[in-house]
Formats: sequence, structure tokens, C-alpha cells
Amino acid sequence: MAVPRRVVVVGAGPAGLTAARALTTAGATVTVLERDPRPGGRSGLAELRVDGQVWRFDQGAEFVASFYRSTRYLARQVGLGRRDLVRLPMDGRVVLDGRRHPLPTSMAALLRTPLLSAASRRRLAAVGTRLTAAAPRWGNLAAAADLDDGDAATWFTAHVGRDYAERILPATLDALTLSPADRTSRVVGMAQLAAAPGTHLYCPRGGLSTLWESVAAALDVRYETTAVALRPDGDRVHVDTAGGDTLTADAVLLAGPPSLAGALLPADHPDRRLADDAEFSPAVLLHVALAAPAPVPHRVCPVGPGRHPLAGVEPLEIRGTGQVPDGRGGLAICAAPQLGAELIDEPDRPIRSLLLAEAERLLGQPLGDILGWSVVRHRYGVPLFGVGWLRRLHARDDALRAGTHRAGRIQLAGDWLASPSLEGAVRSALHACATLLRTP
Repeated sequence: MAVPRRVVVVGAGPAGLTAARALTTAGATVTVLERDPRPGGRSGLAELRVDGQVWRFDQGAEFVASFYRSTRYLARQVGLGRRDLVRLPMDGRVVLDGRRHPLPTSMAALLRTPLLSAASRRRLAAVGTRLTAAAPRWGNLAAAADLDDGDAATWFTAHVGRDYAERILPATLDALTLSPADRTSRVVGMAQLAAAPGTHLYCPRGGLSTLWESVAAALDVRYETTAVALRPDGDRVHVDTAGGDTLTADAVLLAGPPSLAGALLPADHPDRRLADDAEFSPAVLLHVALAAPAPVPHRVCPVGPGRHPLAGVEPLEIRGTGQVPDGRGGLAICAAPQLGAELIDEPDRPIRSLLLAEAERLLGQPLGDILGWSVVRHRYGVPLFGVGWLRRLHARDDALRAGTHRAGRIQLAGDWLASPSLEGAVRSALHACATLLRTP
């Protein structure tokens, strides 16, 4: 279609805001509906206020990686340049059998770490060389669908070593993306390894939510407004809200977890089955306001064989982004996916007690005086890219290019359609906008 005159975007998370900005720039009149009172969705702000002081925690995604090209471009578009992005420290620690080790974050460090045997380091060097020549690209994982034939744990055990699968993958897949290696396509692990050399992580001052606040400021976003039904009507789509209003648009873009698509898509929409089959890891976090800086000056996560209760513990003040009052400390404690699934519907206080105890056990020391705390939970925390998912996305992309995937005036966007990352959400939104503008 030509540029639609009026578009409704449902969801003011990264995908929705990116799409709304792109369509507005193209000349459309865009209204964004967001059920929450703030922008950002799972990448939004979680404030913790204690005695007039404010801790600004990020609810989910906490960084923009240097290889997130689309996200970095979006940040520049809204005025967040190099000087506004703080380079985050990379010196994390892993805990193996009760002992802390530096987390190797570059190929050079991986080839020196005592966490891996000499044989595993040699095999890793060979794998790294092959990936340098032809690696899955994080920005386009579906293009590597031909490699989507096994899980990361099995593949890296066979091609590098069991020590890599048990000591390195948990610190990258499990901790960073809440993607258990034995449930995640090897393509995701390969893309992470290929992107690691030379990677830097950045965050806007005030937290990642600053980016989404900046994007939303120039858009028509209606907060605390929930879409409850879509009604296609010829060349229009009617959007009903929980408040009884109806918006009529030339096109609608659903930007959120697959549950949103499942609730709103017409039964005959070609993406309905894909949305029904999508899987997510839940995210359960405890945000803690401390009277003094956290007892460890780096992110810590557990590694080794077996199940671990935590994905990791991260001090907020070490980021240098001004998210913690001067002289205070902040701690984000994230449950591992399995424990998160068990806790997702539990009351806050038992979650607090359990995660505090596990954090002190992981760190091997008390956390210090706690001034305040809050529990954040996302039933749809991070999309799982299990074996076969990228093949389905690749087939969808082929059908979209061929014009046989007739989604019409209702398009989808979200990280679950691209990669388990902030960049995935942004790129999926741009892809959905391009598809919408090509639709007859």
C-alpha cells in the first residue's frame, strides 16, 4: 500500500516505539496504545523510591551492544550520541564450585582462561576461525536457518568441549538472555561467540529507559490504554479499547509478546499459529536498594553442571549511569529461567526471601543494609529460540518476500520474530514497517 494515512501501534515497548517512529517519519499519522503508564515495556523503567531518593532499575534489557546497529542508529536519531552513552564495565565473574573466576569476554581471554582445558581452547580457536569467515549474524539470525539443526549445549560440547558448554555458555546464553543452552538453537550461541571479539556494551545516562522515553516524547502515545479487539473491515481495521473507545486505522501493528497476537489476531491470520507456538523464558527479578555500594564491584553468575537458582547478580552503581543515589548501592538479582517459572505467580515476600538468600550464597557474603526492595516479573521475559524456530522464521520471511504471506493490514513485530535481544525487537519493527508499506 502507499503510506497508510492512519496507523495504530499496539505496544510502546522497543518494537512498538521503533515502528511508530519509522511510520511517522514515512508520513503516517500514528497512535500508540500502551496498557502501562510508561514506555519501554520489558525494557522500561522500574523505579524504587526510599525516603525521597530514587533508584532507576531497568526492568529487562540493560544495554546496547556495539553490534546493535539498528538500535544505535535509533539512539542517534533521538539525540543520544556517543557522549550520552556510557560504556559499561565488562569485568564480570563466574562462580564455579564456590570459587570466583574472571569471565572471559574476548577470544583472547577465552584462549587463556583456566576454565577451559588446553584441548578445548584449541578446538575453540578453530571454531572461532571458521566463524570469522562465515558466522550467523546477530541482526539476521533467520538467514542462518540451515544451521538450525541442534541445540547449543550439544553442539558446543561436541565441537569445543563439555567444559565450554558447562562453564561459558551459562554465563552468556543462560545469564544474559535467559536462554538455557540445551533449549536454544546452536545458531544463537554461534552468533554470540562470533560477535564477542571487540564488543562493547553501552547504556544511556539514567538507564536504558531513557532511550524509550526520548523516542516516545515525539509520538502520540496513549498510556494506560488496553486494546481488546481488532475488527478488520474492508480496507480499514477497527481497534476497540478496554475503555470503550474505538480507533479506526488503515493498518495496525501489534508490537509485543505473542500473547498479544494470540489475543487480538483474527483466527485466519497467517501468523496466528506462529504466535501460538512461540515460547518464552519468564523473568523474575529482585531489585534491592542498599545503604552502601554492593559488596562486589562486578556482575556475578553461577556456572558448572546442574541447575542453578540464579541467572546472576549485578550491582547497579558500577554502571556509572547515575541510576543510584550517590553513596548508595543497588543490586539486581535475577532468577534462572527454571526457578523463574516456579516463582512467577508466587507472592513478593517469599520471592524476596529466596532470592536474597541465593544471592548471598552465590557471593559468599552478606549484601549489607537493605533500604528497600521490589519484585519485577515478566511472564514473557525473553523469547526462546529453540531448535527449528529460525527455520520457521526463515520460511515466513521467504513468504513475505514472495507475497504469499498475506498478513494484510495487520502486521507483527517483536524480539521473538528476530533475535532474543533489544536489537531483535528494533529490527523486527523496521522489517514489519517495510512489509506494511509494500502491502497492496
